[in-house]
Amino acid sequence: MSLPHMLLGLLEEGSMSGYELNKAIHDSIRHFWTTDQSQIYRALHKMEADGWLRVETVIQADSPNKKVYHLTEAGREALAVWLRTPLVNQPLREAWLAQIFFGSAIPTAETIRLVEGYRKGVAEGLAALEELQARLPAAGERAHVPRRYQYQLLTLDYGMAYHRSMLATLDAMLEQMKLIAEVTE
Repeated sequence: MSLPHMLLGLLEEGSMSGYELNKAIHDSIRHFWTTDQSQIYRALHKMEADGWLRVETVIQADSPNKKVYHLTEAGREALAVWLRTPLVNQPLREAWLAQIFFGSAIPTAETIRLVEGYRKGVAEGLAALEELQARLPAAGERAHVPRRYQYQLLTLDYGMAYHRSMLATLDAMLEQMKLIAEVTE
């Protein structure tokens, strides 16, 4: 049930259309949450039915009409309840790890190329986060940043630590795979 609550959190900052919410996810929380446009619209429809949102149709002369979503008091309360509720650790679902788990079915060199490609994507993700961080205050300089942004910056710190940890893990995995290739192939 996290996506609706993420959307509530974004709408807490101001009313938006579904398109604008998708862009906000991409611009602000993609380092820890991804979704697609259709999931957003399904969630918005249910949230409206639950009374968490009010929808305003904005008539546009040169474009299709736009639906703008506004947070209701019920939506604010649902967000507050969710923010106060401890979340249990979610089960790990990493499809790339399944490829490694079953990787002995193909030559090790092919699995190594697969992991190197995944590593490249993780490195690019880290570089994007580092580029973002370079434009923001460092952890020790956040005292004068508004409280809301201090909390948001904590997720950026997490994202960077996660990517660095993943790079170290992938490097160790690649070393082990090279040993496997030497011994078995």
